[in-house]
Amino acid sequence: MTEMKVPIVITKKGCNRCHELKEWMNKNSVKYIEKDLEDEEFVHQLVQDVNFIKTFCDKDSCVVNTPVVIYQGKYYFKELWGISGLREKKAKELFLDK
Repeated sequence: MTEMKVPIVITKKGCNRCHELKEWMNKNSVKYIEKDLEDEEFVHQLVQDVNFIKTFCDKDSCVVNTPVVIYQGKYYFKELWGISGLREKKAKELFLDK
């Protein structure tokens, strides 16, 4: 994936964390592009990305927990989430403190 200035939020149906992240981003006026894991064309693009493969795949398969954010050429998941939910400090640092 090319490095984008607007975060891409990868979501899937029934994902509570996806809803929580999008709600936070909307509340904080963070523009983003949403992509669904059920979009076959998008998934095809992901599996062509070396960074995606290194982050989410082994020799047998790829495992993607949602939401994943692609931002500035990097993939973010665990950095944004803790036991109690969204790590707002990290989200602010990543999306607002620029």
